[in-house]
Amino acid sequence: MILAILLGFAYALSGWNLPGPVYRTIDLFAQASSALALSVIGGTLVGLQIRGLGAQVSQIAVGKLVLHPMAVLVCATWLIPIEDTALRHAALLSAAMPMLGIYPLLAQKYGHEDPSAAALLVTTVASFFTLSGLLWLFRNTTLLS
Repeated sequence: MILAILLGFAYALSGWNLPGPVYRTIDLFAQASSALALSVIGGTLVGLQIRGLGAQVSQIAVGKLVLHPMAVLVCATWLIPIEDTALRHAALLSAAMPMLGIYPLLAQKYGHEDPSAAALLVTTVASFFTLSGLLWLFRNTTLLS
């Protein structure tokens, strides 16, 4: 995955253009990937036995929605201070977002698709509240400014 990112970055810097048929094929795959990912996640959630997943899912959710933004806040405030308030807020909001839809697909390789799909669902729902709270803090306190 990292190699693919590096190769894509190198290709973008090279200025080359893909031949038309190759470009259209890649574009079709790119357009279909999110629908395919949602289908896989939905298929994983159907019939999922929730028993026994609560502790794992709650750890993932707290880690992603609370601990990750707090770590970014510490970094953006003391370790690598970000002076621009808008940029610091953007970094905090990015950290507070739920994980990407590819999370269960990556976990599937290691046999953890059930807890990761459940965690994705929980964090997506819970992020409505955590992101709303974070936006409220931005507006109504000087703590994060």
